[in-house]
Amino acid sequence: MSLLAWAVAAICFAGGFGAALMARRQVGVPTFALPAVWLISVLAFGLTLPVEPAPIFHQGGAAGWGLLLSSGLWLMGAFVATRTPFNGWGATLPSAAPMLALAFARDDPSAALIGMTIATVLVWILLRQIWPSLAGIALSVLTLCFATGLAYYADAPRWYSVCVAGAGLAALWVVAWLARRAPLSWWLAHALLFGAFTLTALGYHLSGVEGRWLHLVLMALIATTLARGFANAGEWSRYALLVWVALFTSVFTLQKGFGLAIVALMVSLYAMVMAHTRWVQTAPSERALYTVGAVLLAFLSAFRLFVLSYPLTPPRADLYMHYTLVGFLLALVGLGVLALWQRQGGAASLGRTLVAGFWAAGLPLLLGALFAERATAGWLAGALAAALSAYLYAPLPTRPTEEQEDASMAPLLYPLAFAGVVTALWLTATVAPYAELTRLTRLYMVLGAAGLLVLSLLLAFWLDRKAFMRASQAIASDE
Repeated sequence: MSLLAWAVAAICFAGGFGAALMARRQVGVPTFALPAVWLISVLAFGLTLPVEPAPIFHQGGAAGWGLLLSSGLWLMGAFVATRTPFNGWGATLPSAAPMLALAFARDDPSAALIGMTIATVLVWILLRQIWPSLAGIALSVLTLCFATGLAYYADAPRWYSVCVAGAGLAALWVVAWLARRAPLSWWLAHALLFGAFTLTALGYHLSGVEGRWLHLVLMALIATTLARGFANAGEWSRYALLVWVALFTSVFTLQKGFGLAIVALMVSLYAMVMAHTRWVQTAPSERALYTVGAVLLAFLSAFRLFVLSYPLTPPRADLYMHYTLVGFLLALVGLGVLALWQRQGGAASLGRTLVAGFWAAGLPLLLGALFAERATAGWLAGALAAALSAYLYAPLPTRPTEEQEDASMAPLLYPLAFAGVVTALWLTATVAPYAELTRLTRLYMVLGAAGLLVLSLLLAFWLDRKAFMRASQAIASDE
C-alpha cells in the first residue's frame, strides 16, 4: 500500500477514535461499545503484522490497512447513526471502505477486503444492541467485499458491485428524504430500490459490458416481491425462505459466483433499507425474512469465494468424509451454544460477547489445523445451517409486536457465523499445513485449545463480575 493509502487509513482511524471518545459521554450507549471496537481493532492490526509477506508500507500490509480504514469508518458511522438524526451516514461511511480498496489496491485488493470484513464482523458483534439497523448494513458491506473479490476470479467488471452499492445507497437517501414527515409505504421504497438497480444494470448493458445484468435485477425483483407476499403468513412465513433458495439456485452458476454475489448485494441493500423503520413501514416478520435471505445469499457468496481460494484435491470436502462431517456438526451445535451463553449474559456483558466472538472465529481455524481444509469447509456449512435453523425453528413470539425480532437467537447467531467465514477466508492457508503433523502434536494442540477455553471463560466471568459491581455501586450512589 502507498503512503497516501496509509495516510487515509490513519485519518479514518483517528476519526473513529474521536467517535469512540465522544460515545462514552452519551447517555444510552454502553461505555464499552465503541471503545472496545477501537481497542480490538488495534490488537487485530498487530496480529496481521506477523502473517504479512512484506513490510507494512508495501503490498503485504493490505490486510492491516483494510482493517484500520474500515474500523475507523465503522466507528464514525456508528456514532452518527446512533447519536444524531443523520442515520443515512451510518450506512454510507462503512460502504466507502471497499471503494477505497479498489482505488488504492487495483491489482489485487483481496487482502484489504479481508481486513474490512474482519472489522465489519467485529462491529456487528459488539454494537448489535445499540444499532437496530446494523445487520442490514453489515451484510451489505460484507457482500460488497465478497462480490469485489469474486470479480477478480470471474474476470467481471471490478467496479460493478460498487456501482450497485452506490445505487442502493442513493435509494436509501431518497427514501430518507421522502420520509421526513411520515414513513413510506413498502411499495414506494421497493420501486425506488429496484429502479436504481435497473438503471445501473441498464447503463452497463448499453455500454456493451458483457454480463447478464438485467437478468440479475429481474431475478432479485421477483424474489423480493414473492418474499413480501409470503411475509405475513404467520408461522408459515418462515418457510418463504425457499424463495431465497430458489433465487440462489437460479443464479449460482453465473460468472463463477459473481452473479450470485451481485444478487446477494441487492438483497442485502434491500434488507438494509427495509430495516429503517423510521423511513419505511414494514412488519417484524418482513424484516426478519429479508435479513435471513441476505444472510443466506451473502454466506453462499463467501463460501463460493472460499472454494475458489482453496480448491481441494481428492478426497474432496463432502459429507462422506468423516472430518467434514465433524466440522459440520460442531458448527451446528457449537454456534448455538455460544449464542445462548452470550444471550444469558445480557446486553451489557462485554466478557461473554468477546469470548463468544473469539471462539466463533477461532474454531474453524482449529479444525483446519487439525484436519485440513475439508474440516473448515464442513464448519462453514454447519454455520450456515445453524443460522438458518435459528430463524426457522425459533419459538413463536409472545411479546408485543415491536419485540418480535428478539424472539429467537438468530440475531446473535448471524454475526457469529460470519466471524468464522472471514477468518477462514484469511487464515486457512496458514493453518492447514499443521494437519500434516503427527497425531501426538495435534493432541497437544487440542489440549492447548482446552486450556485457552478455560482462561477465556475465567476472563468472561471476571469482566461480568466487575460490570455487576460497578452497576451495584451506581445504584447505591443514586439511592
